[in-house]
Amino acid sequence: MNTTIELKDTLPALPVGQPEIIVRPMREADLVEAKRIFHLAFGTFLGLPDPMQFIPDRDFVISRWRTNPAGALAAESAGRLLGSSHATRWGSAGFFGPLTIRPEYWDRGIARRLLESTVDLFERWQLRQVGLFTFPQSTKHVHLYQKFGFWPRFLTPVMSLAVRPGAPATEATVFSALTRSQRDEFLQASSELTGAIYEGLDVRREINAVADQQLGDTVLVWDNDRLAAFAICHGGANTEAGAGTAYLKFGAARSAAAFEVLLSACEEFARARHLTRLEAGVNLARHDAYQRMLARGFRADLLGVAMHRNNEAGYSRPDVYVMDDWR
Repeated sequence: MNTTIELKDTLPALPVGQPEIIVRPMREADLVEAKRIFHLAFGTFLGLPDPMQFIPDRDFVISRWRTNPAGALAAESAGRLLGSSHATRWGSAGFFGPLTIRPEYWDRGIARRLLESTVDLFERWQLRQVGLFTFPQSTKHVHLYQKFGFWPRFLTPVMSLAVRPGAPATEATVFSALTRSQRDEFLQASSELTGAIYEGLDVRREINAVADQQLGDTVLVWDNDRLAAFAICHGGANTEAGAGTAYLKFGAARSAAAFEVLLSACEEFARARHLTRLEAGVNLARHDAYQRMLARGFRADLLGVAMHRNNEAGYSRPDVYVMDDWR
């Protein structure tokens, strides 16, 4: 989940005069504990009887560090990991999350420290758009992010569809089936497609990460020799999808017609891998894309709000056919 969690629990208060809190790059040795804190923090926030049962089959920490270690930050005190933040860079655009803190460190300014360092990363990367996904009902979260120049814009539902039986109806291909030269051609074409939607938007690192880490695959839709649409799909347990689910982390299409074909192709991707649920987020500023997903039978399971730094629209516009949710 792409938001900040700092919560109280039943652990005793830390003593006065505790060791200094430092923020540093996350190391591989931090990953298991950072993932544990992620589940504990969100599970506590949601009031689960066993907080560690918050989406235990999903991973939003380890794979993101492996995709871009330079975007992962850790907060520690006296060698103890307190929390972490993960910044994602998609060319000229970026977002951060999850940012999670040990529950016993609530109200100690750790989130602010991590946010300061995360914003510094974005500024060094010289991004055109920066955003995040958070709880729209939480005035505390919204207020914190506004202090860093992030402003709430449109709601972003995370939607799902029960995968239906059926025979393949599209001529889509997948990244894993391409030759080396074909992969290079597709990666360049994907950058050109996203760049046409928003200058500098580029998810090639994400495509390669899914392939290298075997998290799923990328679905490709062609119009003759031209790339018309594609979607980066996580699939199954220990990915961002979870058991039995195909999750569209990012999908983009040149047109409404190509978007329709892409939705069909993604359902075929899930069906071919015996996954029973298809999940995707869409910013409601992309109104036609949202309506087309509703018409397919997608329904919202989770509702967040996208907060944009400097209140810029970026690539969340009515004429855009993109699926993502910045969690």
